[in-house]
Amino acid sequence: MTVAVVFSWLLARESRIRIALVLVATLFSIAAAELGLRVVEGGSNSEGLRGLHVAHPDAKWLYGLRPGAHVHLEEPAAVDYEINADGWRGARHPRVKPAGAFRIVVLGDSVAFGYGVSAQASFPAQLEQLAMRRVPSTHLEVLNLGVGGYNPYNEAALFEDVGAALAPDLVLVQFCINDLNDPTLHFDASTQLALPELPELAFPNPATRRGSGAWCSKSRLCEWIWSRTTGDRELVEAFAPRDRPGDDVEWRWLADRYREIADEASQLGARMAVVGMPYRAQIEGQADANLQRRLQAIGDAGGWATIDLLPAFRAAAGPGLFLDLWHPTGRGHRIAAERIFDTLACDGLLPAPCPEP
Repeated sequence: MTVAVVFSWLLARESRIRIALVLVATLFSIAAAELGLRVVEGGSNSEGLRGLHVAHPDAKWLYGLRPGAHVHLEEPAAVDYEINADGWRGARHPRVKPAGAFRIVVLGDSVAFGYGVSAQASFPAQLEQLAMRRVPSTHLEVLNLGVGGYNPYNEAALFEDVGAALAPDLVLVQFCINDLNDPTLHFDASTQLALPELPELAFPNPATRRGSGAWCSKSRLCEWIWSRTTGDRELVEAFAPRDRPGDDVEWRWLADRYREIADEASQLGARMAVVGMPYRAQIEGQADANLQRRLQAIGDAGGWATIDLLPAFRAAAGPGLFLDLWHPTGRGHRIAAERIFDTLACDGLLPAPCPEP
């Protein structure tokens, strides 16, 4: 073997070692960054609330709340999030409806769940408290089946599989601005669970289904890089109101999901009402009421009641109604509960007298 060949071999060997060292260092850096982001995010709201969830890969509703889970967060307010033994937030009620009781089941997302407020401050709990004060002779129960990140697909599936067995007399379905958007981001942000392949029916408009970026949702580092390369574009798209003529596909999907819930409720002899939760831009005059008008239209066509909370929120305009873009404060939940109770009573959907104007 000549000196030149030996020298060339040694250089090649040294290059291979250098490449291997660079690869090891890169992998170590990636692992360290991933671990660092997980540690930093360990105390964040999204990470903390994720600890409340459990995957249900064999159920159409995909995931739910973990019975007995407990998380304390300091932001946006000091709140204890406790999940009862049945897997729901709030007071525990018997599975079998007591004789003579009037039972309401609430379906919804993080708004109904009560993100940022105590369980007793959420509008389902405040609705039950109102009934106890105004009609103490009536045994009225409100069961809150709200789960963060849900959309009407999950809600319809959960009601068919679980909610119907609770024998409700009335089903309240809470509508939020993001119900008509691609749910992938909401599911990922709310759970970070290993969910099964999402069915096409879970998407209000499969043609706008989120693509690249979803594959890396299980890595905090990948999410961090993705969020900074795409900027706010994906987030804006995820929560954009679908209230224009070109959004008919989403509204037909919504009507179909609500019809599934209404039909299931009807088979039980129960009624259904949809609660239209406004968002902050509507109160501040930056957005119109197109969402509420379209929500009312599909309710009229489908035969279920629609409760528009926008007038009540606008009448109470001022600071302290929202924690962020769409989650109400405790005050906002109280306004919602009062409007819901009054509307249900006046429409004959609640065993309570219609309050005088």
